[in-house]
Amino acid sequence: MMNRAKSARTALTKKGLTRRNFLKAAGGLAAAFTIPEFVPSIVSGQSAPSNQITLGIIGTGRQGLLNIKNFLHKPGAKVLAVCDVDYQHREQARKMARLAEDSSYNDFRELLSRQDIDAVVVSTPDHWHALISIAAVEAGKDVYCEKPLAFNVAEGRALCNAVKRYGRVLQTGSHQRSDKDFRLACELVRNSRIGKLHTVQVEIPENSQPNPTTWKVTRPPSGLDYDLWLGPAPFRPYIEQGCHYNWHFLYDYAEGQLTNWGAHMLDIAQWGNCADFTGPVEVRGTAEFPTEGLFETPLQYDIEYTYSNGVRLLCRTSRPNGPETHVRFEGSDGWIFVSRDRFLSSPASLAQSQTSPGEVRLYRSIDHHQNFLDCVRLRTRPAVDAETGHRSATVCHIGDIAVRLGRKLRWDPKKELFINDDAANKMLSRPMRAPWRL
Repeated sequence: MMNRAKSARTALTKKGLTRRNFLKAAGGLAAAFTIPEFVPSIVSGQSAPSNQITLGIIGTGRQGLLNIKNFLHKPGAKVLAVCDVDYQHREQARKMARLAEDSSYNDFRELLSRQDIDAVVVSTPDHWHALISIAAVEAGKDVYCEKPLAFNVAEGRALCNAVKRYGRVLQTGSHQRSDKDFRLACELVRNSRIGKLHTVQVEIPENSQPNPTTWKVTRPPSGLDYDLWLGPAPFRPYIEQGCHYNWHFLYDYAEGQLTNWGAHMLDIAQWGNCADFTGPVEVRGTAEFPTEGLFETPLQYDIEYTYSNGVRLLCRTSRPNGPETHVRFEGSDGWIFVSRDRFLSSPASLAQSQTSPGEVRLYRSIDHHQNFLDCVRLRTRPAVDAETGHRSATVCHIGDIAVRLGRKLRWDPKKELFINDDAANKMLSRPMRAPWRL
């Protein structure tokens, strides 16, 4: 096994760093990891009990650093490597994890070739989520991937298929499912404590960064591998204000707050509506797009989804001076409002109630990162597995398509296609810049 990994790295140097070169050079490396049991990579030494999980962190910006902090404090978990195309981010992460310089990588494929890493954490911009995660499971790694699970519907389905094919554990970073208030809200709704559910209202925030009105094209800084940062995205000249966190608001890399905050709140709407493995059947909406400035994703959303059970899901941008980002479930006999800070209900007594034996009880997780580690050890389904994360991300993606086309669309959640609408179906995937492809 070690010889295979060494030859894979040698081939990467000679052939050029493409994902398919890596997989071809690695030969049987991925196949050797596809057994369902968890066998940790490090099996000797004081810090290597049979349940220790070794991690590589790919993407070390704001969210990547938060993930490192979380995993560094977990018993039985050890961060062995970090990877980022930005040297400054990479160095900050390396020092935080107390790693040697040779455990810091610019290219994720070199990290994936390490045989001693059991799982990776993908905290990159959205347009990289699926490609890196697919390469990881093919290389025999389990994956913690930030939300949204994928950049579009086609990539999400490809990732789900890969996770299933290679028998890996994948946790989507939709961590609200590991919050007791969100779980309680969904349990009460699923047990008809507010009567028959008919409407779910979701509010997401406006863009969190000011839209640059002036900018200039410059050379990328010397420590940034800009070509690899772009990866499968179309080439565009480097603009400082469009990189790092601001990529959320450029359509080549993300879909704005709909796939940022919407991926969290729409996920809870799906959970409460018992729609984890399906989705809406109709979607329509409007959006206010910027007319000037650098950013391209909408400033305001007003989207309506309809499910086969008759439930309407309304996703809107928060009103000025209105309540914080939240989900509100409305039924025939009451309602529940839940956010990261508040739990309100009518009748008010619901806030103090609990489910009873024999009622629906949803997946229990109190720590999203620990849940991932536990499921890697036990080879069990995590709180937000690939299929669940994909279905929630799909709600975001088809909403974005509807507002861009400006008309009502009918959706088949089983086939994952729009009904009789070729123009909309073409938007379920994005072309990738060579040499990148699924």
